[in-house]
Amino acid sequence: MKSASLLVILSVACTSFSHAQTKIVDPSDIANLKRVSDPQISPDGKLVAYVVNTPVAAGAHKDAHIWITSSDEAGHAQPFIMSAGTDTDPAWSPDGESIAFLSDRKNPLADPSHAPFQFSLTGVEGRGDLEWPDNKKDGSDPGMQLWLISLHGGEAAPLTNIVGGIKTFKWSKDGKSIAFIRTDQDTAQQRERKKQKNDETVVDHDYKFDRLWLYDVAQHQARPLTKADVNIDAFDWSPNGSQIVARISPTPRIDDYWRVSKIQILNASTGLAEKTIEEHAGYIEPRWSSDGHAIAFSQMTAKQITDQHVIYNLSDGKQILVENSFPGTVEQMEWLPDSKGLLAQATERAHTIVLKIDAVTGKSSPVEGVTTSAGEIHLSNDGKKFAFLGQTPVQPDEVWVYTDGHASLLTETNPQVKDWKLGAEREISWKSSKDGRAIHGVVDLPPGYEEGKHYKTIVHIHGGPEEAWTIGWHGNWYNYAAMLASHGFVVLLPDPRGSDGAGPAYTEANFQDWGGADFQDVMDGVDFLVAKGIADPDQLAVGGWSFGGFMTAWTVTHTNRFKAAMVGAGVTDLFSMATTTDISPSFETGYFGDFQTYRKVYDEHSPVRYLDQCHTPVLVLHGEADPRVPISQGEEFFNGLRFLGRDTVMVRYPREPHIFTEREHQIDSLSRILNWYESRLNKQ
Repeated sequence: MKSASLLVILSVACTSFSHAQTKIVDPSDIANLKRVSDPQISPDGKLVAYVVNTPVAAGAHKDAHIWITSSDEAGHAQPFIMSAGTDTDPAWSPDGESIAFLSDRKNPLADPSHAPFQFSLTGVEGRGDLEWPDNKKDGSDPGMQLWLISLHGGEAAPLTNIVGGIKTFKWSKDGKSIAFIRTDQDTAQQRERKKQKNDETVVDHDYKFDRLWLYDVAQHQARPLTKADVNIDAFDWSPNGSQIVARISPTPRIDDYWRVSKIQILNASTGLAEKTIEEHAGYIEPRWSSDGHAIAFSQMTAKQITDQHVIYNLSDGKQILVENSFPGTVEQMEWLPDSKGLLAQATERAHTIVLKIDAVTGKSSPVEGVTTSAGEIHLSNDGKKFAFLGQTPVQPDEVWVYTDGHASLLTETNPQVKDWKLGAEREISWKSSKDGRAIHGVVDLPPGYEEGKHYKTIVHIHGGPEEAWTIGWHGNWYNYAAMLASHGFVVLLPDPRGSDGAGPAYTEANFQDWGGADFQDVMDGVDFLVAKGIADPDQLAVGGWSFGGFMTAWTVTHTNRFKAAMVGAGVTDLFSMATTTDISPSFETGYFGDFQTYRKVYDEHSPVRYLDQCHTPVLVLHGEADPRVPISQGEEFFNGLRFLGRDTVMVRYPREPHIFTEREHQIDSLSRILNWYESRLNKQ
């Protein structure tokens, strides 16, 4: 193994424990955590509405409801919008007097009389997908509908009752209209054919498009705005309400969303495109400045692996590139009210921060006083406050508020974590033995960690590869390092080249090189922990999901230093991955190039080509409904090892997509991972 030049750049992340931490963290503890999301501060900055999602058993109705809290101090959170259904997506009306939201609760508009409520459709001639089926016969899901509730009391009122429901919505700045996205539905004839099992599908035909609709608040009436067969996935109103900027792709295919989306300005009356301002849109939602003069969005880089963030001047087409002045990864941008700057959620190395960006120069600096990992920023009208989701190594996502140079915690949704036996987190950095590049990551230490003692160590590799591990809460289904540390393991969370957090060039640095320098980056990180006397070199394990599964499969076919491995939804055969994943041809162009031209490269970087070199016990986990990394990837690797007589187990999870959603499967998979590591690493 090559030696690396190593450097620690940050010491232990500050944590304080006010409770006796005695509860060793188990899989069910993680799977049963409530999830906080979508903090929306009121226009006057006094209140914050947010969503709390409580895990339920598989098959049970989703338990998500809207809470509200004062932004002045903690301890005032209470449920505000509750029903027998699911309530999500709170959005304050521009005057701050009411909240619109989505719900699948029982809807009075479904009753033929529906008095005193009103709702009608217009401009829908020729559409065959707006006729309600017989719910009793077809068991049809009414979908999420638009509702409104006054801040001053009373029951919520339904605004829509439209077949298929609504995906997302946004108020116009004057509060007179609400634009929403609805997915096309089957016609009565199509439903009848499916009932008769005459339900064949022609691939890449007969799409169900996401279209933009407008709801007139005064008239209680909705009409389709975009009639052309294009897919709308994100949008924002112009300040005067005459235009809408939208992120548009030619089809609903996820690959088109990634690869060939555009940013276009639409006429808010006709829905027709007036101008295309970006031919290669990136991932974030476009945002229109308050003065109407600029739009913030992202554009794909030339290699189409990651995106870079743009402030676009509408008068002259000039673009300011944020990444020219920021060496990290931007993930969200929101305009300040004066339109002179923006706030952005960003990742810099192993930290999630809030940036303030100058709209003229693109230069940025961190917002002082935000000491937690920060995401989902939402500003008050005057810009003096913003709500966000904040997390720390000892606290999952909660609602925080920033004002007067200071961030304050407002909610406590999972108080039980105070009793969890948690260790400390450190950000670490080392130099690659391959080319001297600085590599970063995080290490989770077990409770009661003793300097100089060698610990059994697990390397947990993230997916993407354009993701990043950061300092923060490591107690969820995808990043369960806190659970492993609670059971006595040291956990290395590396961010090798290809990861986010160090600029587009870093993210693109493993193009056509999966398993090359990025693999060496991870091994150098392991060497770092061994050299520092933290990791026991004879007690190592490795695992990861998606790209992390690929890296694990590659690792165990190229070194025998690990005593156990977990390949979760891992890419193992790059050629078959490129021709079966739902993100092809983006997978080809973004990571390896045309599979015919570079067939040799695909084969050389596929772990299945090196199965005979694997002597590490391997646990393979995969969802049966995974379109991103089809289960055949796991089957190839498992069966190849099985045919060679290696120590391997594969577990298939029915109904699960790429990221598991059912609580029972989350508990089972985490339990198997923990048991696999514990049974194959010696007890200390």
